[in-house]
Amino acid sequence: MKKHLAVMAAAMGLGLVSACGGGSGGGAATTGSGADGVLKFGAVLADTTLDPDLIPVRQMVVYTQPLYDSLTYLAPDHSIQPMLATKWETGEDDKGPYLDMTLREGLTFPDGTAFTPKTVIANVQRSQTLKQSTNAAELAGVTVEESGPSMVRFRHEAGVGDLPRTLAGPAGMMISDKAVADGTDLTRQSVGIGPFTLQTVQPNRVVYKRNPKYWDSQAAASETLELNYLTDDAKLNAIRTGDLDVTVIPEQMAKAAQDAGYKVDRAYGTENFSFSFNTETKPFDDPRVREAVNLAVDRQAVCTGLFQGQCEPTGQFFAAGTTQYDKEFGLKAVPYDLDKAKKLIQEAGATGASVEIVTVAGNQIMEQLASVVQEQMNSIGLKASVSPVAPPQVVGKFTAEKSVAMAVGASGNTFDPSATVARYVLPKGLYNPGGYTNDEVVKLAAEAVRETDQAKRDEIYKKLSVAVMDGFQMVPILSVKSGYAVSPAVTGWQNPWSQAFPTFRGVKG
Repeated sequence: MKKHLAVMAAAMGLGLVSACGGGSGGGAATTGSGADGVLKFGAVLADTTLDPDLIPVRQMVVYTQPLYDSLTYLAPDHSIQPMLATKWETGEDDKGPYLDMTLREGLTFPDGTAFTPKTVIANVQRSQTLKQSTNAAELAGVTVEESGPSMVRFRHEAGVGDLPRTLAGPAGMMISDKAVADGTDLTRQSVGIGPFTLQTVQPNRVVYKRNPKYWDSQAAASETLELNYLTDDAKLNAIRTGDLDVTVIPEQMAKAAQDAGYKVDRAYGTENFSFSFNTETKPFDDPRVREAVNLAVDRQAVCTGLFQGQCEPTGQFFAAGTTQYDKEFGLKAVPYDLDKAKKLIQEAGATGASVEIVTVAGNQIMEQLASVVQEQMNSIGLKASVSPVAPPQVVGKFTAEKSVAMAVGASGNTFDPSATVARYVLPKGLYNPGGYTNDEVVKLAAEAVRETDQAKRDEIYKKLSVAVMDGFQMVPILSVKSGYAVSPAVTGWQNPWSQAFPTFRGVKG
């Protein structure tokens, strides 16, 4: 099945783009593959900007990572590694919590500007104040100051436990001070410190060259990196002719890729396909109705029927591929129970209530999930309909107009789980249009931001993942295994921490 349109800014929070397959746009595959010094990757989304502060969909960071180092690096094993910051430590004084970072010394940007603490300060201010900045929310309330020749101190009154992971993403990518001061348009040029430099930008294709001056000589293992946005059909043709080295593929293409000599690496990521409620809209202002919808969905059957079993049915907030997922809890909150679901609908007096589910037109996974849930909702006495619309309308109808009761999405495409929590389940979250408040979730979310030990944060988030289901605030369905087709000529490839965020460090084509 074909998957996921490139949805630009409209998909940003609802996670309306998944790395499970290609979009409806495309471009021609490049020629030649193998051990030729060129690494050719088939991307899920087309590039729209190379500005780290204006990335409309987090998955588009694939285009900026070769050009802009971040302060930290989120490795495939979910560990936080040094990058432009060589070490960090947390503490608290009379002014509150802080995060101290020691910066890598002796680095300069392509325009000759030195990388210093002033660079970090300028970048944080740019992220917070630039018009339409997509990093502003993650850095809201953060302050940073120079605390030594190669040191900066971050502060946030609520806590700094989220910053090491947050600063591994676009919010931590460093742009030249001069470019920041000059207001340089970075849409199609780069002034970052990265393993590659920009060579050409074409529709659906961006080409990079190894940066010979980069501080880590092992990072750019290939002389040239090509990122090509292809439809599933074009990807399949490119695989059959050997014109791609690595690409994410839908499960339906796995056998064809293996027949062409590719290895298929499968892994769970951070995406959790789910339905969000507007809890102020009838009939979902009644928790019995929300519970009934959860009980009416046979998640295992959906997993088998739509994804050939390459998925994990989920009954909690976080996805199966995250370190915040509680494996022991499983589907305890949402066992498939059609009879109980029907009784709850009757008790709530909701029989025959009309419900509109909004989903992305042309996105086959989400349209199919919406159809399945619609059928199950109708079977318990509701009158559900599905409205496939353009991506901006999905977000607009559900979050701004508040004219629909349910929306389909894929949560989890953030570097730190606090951002996903804030968007979806906190009272002021953009994708919680009813402002539903779960006191336990609010408490745990605050606790996780205050905690600075990442393993302890995971344990807090496991509790939160379960607590979200106390009021049946949403309908988590499943996490899908993503398959990467990898050419035998490729060395150094590792499945990323999330299917949406591949890394090319040390990968040779």
